[in-house]
Amino acid sequence: MPSLISWLDASTEENARMRELVKLLGSPETTDDLGLGQLRDVISNSLFPGTSVLHAGARYMLLVPWSYLTEHRGTKNPEELRKRSEESERRLIGRFKELGVESYIGSEAGRNVKQLPSAAYWSALRRFGIVSPEAERSSVAQLMCMNAPIPEDGDDSPHVWNPSIPTPPSGFPQSDERGLTLSHEEASWLRDRMMIACPGSMLAHLVGSDASPDPRYWAPWLDPVCQTVGDEPGQWLRDAEVFSLIHNGATILYQRLLSEHSRAAFSPEEDIVGQTQRLLDSWEDERDAKRGILGTWDVDDYLARATSLNRGINSSTAGFVRSAIEAVRNQARMIDNEDFCDRVMTRERLMKKSNSRFHNERRLRAWQPPTSVTALNFRWFQVRRTVLDIHAGLAMEASVNA
Repeated sequence: MPSLISWLDASTEENARMRELVKLLGSPETTDDLGLGQLRDVISNSLFPGTSVLHAGARYMLLVPWSYLTEHRGTKNPEELRKRSEESERRLIGRFKELGVESYIGSEAGRNVKQLPSAAYWSALRRFGIVSPEAERSSVAQLMCMNAPIPEDGDDSPHVWNPSIPTPPSGFPQSDERGLTLSHEEASWLRDRMMIACPGSMLAHLVGSDASPDPRYWAPWLDPVCQTVGDEPGQWLRDAEVFSLIHNGATILYQRLLSEHSRAAFSPEEDIVGQTQRLLDSWEDERDAKRGILGTWDVDDYLARATSLNRGINSSTAGFVRSAIEAVRNQARMIDNEDFCDRVMTRERLMKKSNSRFHNERRLRAWQPPTSVTALNFRWFQVRRTVLDIHAGLAMEASVNA
């Protein structure tokens, strides 16, 4: 019987976490075999609040509100509004296809896509003050219709949506001509929302900068614009770089240990260890190049800040990170560090219990040595696209006036 993940009547944040988990489980480079996802997410959320690996373009933060607001003009019935707004989101998929838009939600599944943009973006809409922080996606239609006039009847009704949101094009969504390309007005409004809602964050620094992120760099700590930040965001950026290296090394070591375990159990004559050892050798070279930042990183300070933001981070997780940084700072090769190898195996058993590949023969037999183990980049690809979308929209006025 296939494994299933399901949830009912959960909050927006819980739903968002589950959706991200599902997507992450489909991405080998970010599979959380050692149970460090909470520490990864606290860095991502501190650098880039309101963002998600599910995001596919900044303009969705306008398209979703417009789907509700335009459909509200035609009904005061909450259930009818919910259905109409979801249908509006589905019609966008067809419109994007007509316009030749690339990389949009539903580009493969079409209008039958299971996850609508509103599901992917609801936490962002609340975080940036685009929708009321109290508004759950499941209840927003009801809030919009509760004893309140429809939008054209007056402006003194309780504001479920930010009253300053740019006006949708007449006839939306069928009439929309921009796809995921922001106008100057739209980009300026989104930039301001992010800077007001997330002051002092790396995200605010990026959207407010005159310079744009460089698409050549796969991680934020390599990007020249990110490198110019200071204070608290600069500290989280250093945390991100070191934690990514530690996480990557521990994950590759786990794969290396599995290859030995698998060979001993099933393939004593076959060399399946070499592939994972080459990955570990490559990581060792990177570790040598980063001895400086590894030596100065204050793991206790990082864990104190992380646990203050997420009380769910327990002592076992914190202890594993402390042992990991100690092992990474050690001069010995990771595979020769027997104590840390034992800690990695113990950690995996603790996280997966009966599904541990070190105990479960069926799970071990299904395992294949990876060809690569990509390091964490803390949603950088999605964040970079959002920022570049906004900067491109802001540049529209300059190009028009040129």
